Amino acid sequence: MNRSLFIILLPLFFISCASAEVSESPSEPEQSDISQREIVPLDIKKEPQNNLLEKIIVRDSYSGEEYPLSRIALSPVVYIELSASWCEACPEMKATTAKLVPYFRGRVFFVRLFKADDPQPEPESNDVPEMVIVSSPPELGLENTGVMPRVVIISNHGEDISLDSTGLYPNLYYYGVLSEI
Repeated sequence: MNRSLFIILLPLFFISCASAEVSESPSEPEQSDISQREIVPLDIKKEPQNNLLEKIIVRDSYSGEEYPLSRIALSPVVYIELSASWCEACPEMKATTAKLVPYFRGRVFFVRLFKADDPQPEPESNDVPEMVIVSSPPELGLENTGVMPRVVIISNHGEDISLDSTGLYPNLYYYGVLSEI
């Protein structure tokens, strides 16, 4: 009988000790001086500080409207192919990009950009939008690219440059880079 009484009283002892510790905590400061406290607004919506997609301005070839690339790039990863009419390797790069689109549809936004002074050919595919580059951040200098084709992959919703390559590489190279992001 003593043993069963001990088993019942032991939890009650621990509960009473715990409540005694809570009641012995220091009292909270009085709320009467609320008018003297400084109220600091919280900045809940925090914009990324280094959003490259906001700084890349493109012109829609059809409407002529200019806007940041972030407006249409809804994926966290953006694959930018820079092309030119005078570039001999660019048709091969277009074919490489076209092969990548089905594998990464929905996860990567693909876009092909041309310089403003370059005559744009008729679009060959509806899968990759073609636009004119108006301006870009100095660290990218997309509108000043002299050697083509050039591929720039921007990840993390416009905050990181994952790849900046010039020239032709095998299709598997770009596939590997995009798979790692």
